[in-house]
Amino acid sequence: MISYKYEVKGTAADGQTWTADGTIVVQQPGQFPDVPMLALREAFLALTEGRAVYGKPGQGCRGPYRVTGMLIEEKLQ
Repeated sequence: MISYKYEVKGTAADGQTWTADGTIVVQQPGQFPDVPMLALREAFLALTEGRAVYGKPGQGCRGPYRVTGMLIEEKLQ
């Protein structure tokens, strides 16, 4: 198993900013191409379920959503 940590940042309506982070685990090195899509999926769920970190807490976070950056790094065991 290989673990990757990710951080996805973006913007939403009304000037709101957001950040979501977490870990993606794949079974083999050849599965790395799946990691960015899995990270985006998890970030979107965090965003829409209120688990993301919002730049302006209490303002709400509604779409349209835009990704402005993504970082993926292998987690060393």
